[in-house]
Amino acid sequence: MGSRCAPEPTYGLGRLSRIGTGLTALLLLAGCDAPPPAALTQEAYVWQRTWTAPVGAAVRSRELDLDGLRVLGLHWVGDHAVATRLDLSALAARALPLRLVIRIEGSRPRIPSATVATAVREVLTEWQSQGLPVQGIEVDHDCGSGGLADYAAWLASLKAELPANLSLSITALPSWLDNPDALRALRGIADESVLQVHAVDARQAHLFNADNALNWVAAWQANAHSPFRVALPAYRLRVRSAANGKALVVAAEGPGELAGDAARERYAIPAEVARVVRELNQMRPSMLRGWLWFRLPVEGDRLGWTPTTLAYAMRGEMPMARIELLAVARGNGLFDLFLHNADQLDGLGPSAIAFPAHCGVLEGSGAFVTDPSTRRLQAEQAPWLSPDQRLAIGFTRCAQPLPAQQVLHASPTGSAAATTP
Repeated sequence: MGSRCAPEPTYGLGRLSRIGTGLTALLLLAGCDAPPPAALTQEAYVWQRTWTAPVGAAVRSRELDLDGLRVLGLHWVGDHAVATRLDLSALAARALPLRLVIRIEGSRPRIPSATVATAVREVLTEWQSQGLPVQGIEVDHDCGSGGLADYAAWLASLKAELPANLSLSITALPSWLDNPDALRALRGIADESVLQVHAVDARQAHLFNADNALNWVAAWQANAHSPFRVALPAYRLRVRSAANGKALVVAAEGPGELAGDAARERYAIPAEVARVVRELNQMRPSMLRGWLWFRLPVEGDRLGWTPTTLAYAMRGEMPMARIELLAVARGNGLFDLFLHNADQLDGLGPSAIAFPAHCGVLEGSGAFVTDPSTRRLQAEQAPWLSPDQRLAIGFTRCAQPLPAQQVLHASPTGSAAATTP
């Protein structure tokens, strides 16, 4: 789930494996020869390598109706082990079914499978001594589709050395569909796969595209008849890029240190994610077993969704947040302008706001610029607003008073222009 090793300059998966949108329903129905499970499970990733008190509190919390947690417990970059420090007492208190996630970065697994198996057994011994309900192991390793045969051989060797009573899952990329024979062999080794449909291309304006996700799920269902789950986003990214557009630094966790005009935000639109949940709940591909959310909301993680937002998405719902325009009078007809999220869930403000003709001076700030021809403040993308967040967007001088507070009406994607009275 972390940084990917695909050949293109992305901060996510490899290149897009595009399928015509008209095939979605057909491909989904093609695999419906077996009855679906009674209910699709809801699990979340805990991806922090060093747990703080808020991470432990989030794990203990019962605010979200989860069926399990997948916990990053082992991490290698090449052949270098990255230390992890977890709060096992929090996992024991929550008592949810667990999977130990093994993150292996690099274009090929450089760490011997025997070394990984030894580390896994040590972690499992510790976890089980604390009474943790470990049900399986997940390997999170990403590479180009051309390396799948080598990965399959490595995974088969690892599986032979792991406890036979634990299920083995793998995270998977849509680009692997380009190598169907090797993919089929890889999926035959794993007991299940987890298809990640977010953060697919650094050139995309957003982390997630609902139509692409539905098509990838359809193709995954049709490719091989083995169980799978779908990993969905519940986070944002801050990306600082070079002049040529190549991503230089990516912040995906914590307080979001990348600030200023040089850093651009990439997010998954909650309404689009909820749409995929809703439609797949209705279509019910026969091999789909549930959802995996990246990642568990943690207080203070400003790039993660709030629990309220995630809870709606888990149900396939997403109401529009109450977004307000605040006009703070400074005297002499001047008003400082702010967008305010007056709701308890994350929301998108409008990407354009039109002002009345009597506002003769209009100046944007931050991501918002002035379009004098239409008397609008506009931004390249709709601004993300966390609950109770205020965002300064500019100022105006008007011959008549502006309402101090007014609700703006925008689409769930934030693309609509709002108009002040």
